[in-house]
Parts: sequence; C-alpha cells; structure tokens
Amino acid sequence: MQIARRIDGEIVSIDSRQIYRRLDIGTAKPTSEMRSEIRHWCIDVIEPTERYSLGEYLKAARAAIEDIRARGKRPIVVGGSGQHMRALLEGWQIPPAAEDPEFRAALLQESAAALFDRLRNVDSRAAEQIGPTNTRRLIRALEVHHLTGRPISEWQQMREPVDYRACAPDIPLEDLDQRIQQRTAAMFEAGLVDEVRQLLAEGLAERAPGFDSIGYREVLAHLGGECSLDEALEGVSQATRRFARRQRAWFRRDDPSICWAADVPLAMLE
Repeated sequence: MQIARRIDGEIVSIDSRQIYRRLDIGTAKPTSEMRSEIRHWCIDVIEPTERYSLGEYLKAARAAIEDIRARGKRPIVVGGSGQHMRALLEGWQIPPAAEDPEFRAALLQESAAALFDRLRNVDSRAAEQIGPTNTRRLIRALEVHHLTGRPISEWQQMREPVDYRACAPDIPLEDLDQRIQQRTAAMFEAGLVDEVRQLLAEGLAERAPGFDSIGYREVLAHLGGECSLDEALEGVSQATRRFARRQRAWFRRDDPSICWAADVPLAMLE
C-alpha cells in the first residue's frame, strides 16, 4: 500500500487462494478499505466450487497489467504463490491443452511415487522441479505430455520475460514463525470458524476446490469433530510454517533478480 501510494500504482495479487469469492478471512484478503483506496486485481475472481488454472490466472494478470499501464499507472505485483509469480514474470507460455477427465481419473488411482516415476520417464526436468509429493502438479505435467505430445518443461522454456524489479522481506525464521502464529490467531479471532460454518450452511461442499487450502482444511476437521479448536489453530500455524519454508524454493536468497531487505527500498522501485 505504501508503494502504491508513492508511485501511483495498483496492486495485482499473485495468490492462488484469494481468487476465491467468499473465502476472505482464511486467505487474508486486503480489507474493503484498502481495496477502495488502491485498486486490487485478481481477487474474488471465481466461486469456491470452481477451479482456476495457471493459464487462466496468467491471462487475467497480464490483462490487468496492460490495463494499469494503459492508464499511466504502475502495476505492483504482490504475493507468495511461487509458480504463479515465476510464470508471470518469466513470461511462461502455457500449453494450449484442456483437461482430459478420463486420463486424470486414471492417474488419480496411482500413488504419488508412481506418478513421479512415470513423469521422470517422459520429462525428467519437470519431475525434478515438481518433486515426488505434489500429486496435482505431477498429474498436470503428465496430462500436458499426453495431450500435446511435448513435455511441460519444453512449453515452459518458451518464454517472453517482462521487465520488472523485485524486492522481498528479509525476515529471520524465528520472527517469521512468530508472525505466522500471531496471524493465525488473528484469523481465528476474526471469525474464521464462523466463515467456514456459514459457507457450509450455504451449501458449499467440503470437497470444493476453495476449501483445499491451509486454514480451511483444519477448520473443517474441527467442525467435523476430528480435532479441538486449539488443535485446529495449531495445525494451521504448523502448515503455514511448512508452506513458508517451501516458498524458499521459489524465492531464493541467491536469486540476483530479488532485492532482499528489511524494509522496502522505495527509491529502487522509482
């Protein structure tokens, strides 16, 4: 918000969960006051029952950036969804391939280890990048190869990078863990459990794509009698800490394109 005020910018969210409408507290969306002051893009795009591919996100984000620039303003890309960030900034070209439900259904019957081995046989580069546990991305990589006859890693090499300047908060792990604990507690105090209860009352199924998120999974378990409220809160905090460490694979300290700083170096962005 400070950057946007200083350089007359608008904010483009790179968050794979804030795209869902009505999932507000658990995704830590900017407040209505913030959004009324500074325009935010790529938030509240689809219903929690829908899926939103990386390709669909890139189309929306690129359109937002073009719109912002056309009006003489500065786009400020903000978020922590690593793959989405890299894809946008590095100009990934997404394979023109729709989903194959039958092929996906067959793959879902296999273990993550089997999917990993299968992907290594057709696209070792993608397998190394995705790893042996991310079932969703393993299936998508195999599906792209199945539909296009070309490895997804080959598609990802066809890029049109954008010109950007990047900065990231340099936060010691101990401080980060404490902030995560505080943020998690604040979400529960703000009514995260009631938010989930209301969504269920409105008919949103527990298996809805939007619910497949840190925070919502744990609260659903609590509401289903699988754990106490305190256990749910601690589960959210632990899952977020693990996620924060995985993010470091996308945003590395030795990445020369990122300026790591305790405070945002506003002069660099101008």
